[in-house]
Amino acid sequence: MIQKTFLEVDGQSVARITFSLPDAIWADHITLVGDFNQWNIQSHPFGRNGSGIWRITIDLEPRRTYQFRYLADGKEWMNDREADAHVHNTYGSDNSVVVTDPDYRRYKDERIS
Repeated sequence: MIQKTFLEVDGQSVARITFSLPDAIWADHITLVGDFNQWNIQSHPFGRNGSGIWRITIDLEPRRTYQFRYLADGKEWMNDREADAHVHNTYGSDNSVVVTDPDYRRYKDERIS
């Protein structure tokens, strides 16, 4: 799950994004990797709360899109099904996308139930 909060921090607008993964994911560690950290596989490790939920919160620049993926135990790449979008990458898979625009609304086709 991805939760977004838009606020002012030290006089600047930020998009505070919380990424959460279920406790059912079997891993020793998970990191958040994306273009916001130059795809560094170590810089943004998830923590676990008392219920075992994996969670990390980061501040990003508003009104942008960021590509990201999750990396479990340094070898298993995962995407977020609830991301704002998914885009193809040069490695033959997809990256998840988070949009940090407070006015962004996911497209919903009302004709499809």
